[in-house]
Amino acid sequence: MRAKAGGVELDYQIEGQGPWLILSHALTTNHSMWDLQMPQLIRKFRVLRYDMRGHGHSAAPEGPYSFDELAGDVLGLMDALGILRASYIGLSIGGMIGQHLALRAPERFERMVLANTTSRISPEGVALWDERIRLVETQGLETIVQGTLERWFTAPYRQTY
Repeated sequence: MRAKAGGVELDYQIEGQGPWLILSHALTTNHSMWDLQMPQLIRKFRVLRYDMRGHGHSAAPEGPYSFDELAGDVLGLMDALGILRASYIGLSIGGMIGQHLALRAPERFERMVLANTTSRISPEGVALWDERIRLVETQGLETIVQGTLERWFTAPYRQTY
């Protein structure tokens, strides 16, 4: 399904019954990263998972995107779907978005789980991300795949899977 939120078309999926739970994915992934957790989550929650702008099947307007825009997208999606209050789980950049949501609209959230995230990126980290962005823009996403796999997974795991 798609809805306009924060001025951009976002792809989303809703499953389950119960109180609202919003899932926000990590950078360079999409809402399918939560597939394995869904059977358990939908037992107790009505789960909204979405592709953030520039990811999955959501629109990818010219960037860069600010955290204010990314948080606004979540609030806009909540408004479009009539969600007054929800719990929220964010992984990595999804956790960073969650921090902005907690500061911007705390009354909209029951609780938050912010996993594998940070509240800021060091200047060195910014330089690394700028280089990855440059590589993707000039040479394509394939140029960062190997390095990403090496950072995320051990060698034995990569060899097995």
